[in-house]
Amino acid sequence: MSGIVEDIVQSIMTPGYTATGVIKLMFYAFYLLFATLTVMIFLSGGNLHVIALLVLSVCLFLTIRWFIAEMDRIKAQEQAKKE
Repeated sequence: MSGIVEDIVQSIMTPGYTATGVIKLMFYAFYLLFATLTVMIFLSGGNLHVIALLVLSVCLFLTIRWFIAEMDRIKAQEQAKKE
């Protein structure tokens, strides 16, 4: 866990896109959100509001993963141009 904390502190101090620790922490938070909403679906008897929240959170998670992948692709292209 100290590796993630070090990555977060380093990403705050380093300019540019270097937030690997923050991204890992965000993914863990999303996983906990998915687990919580799944449990809430079972406890609420399939409440449509909770299902909608789960669908929205999954869509947000996938959109963020896509955006991060695009940022990594652009970063790789910029490094290839420099070389």
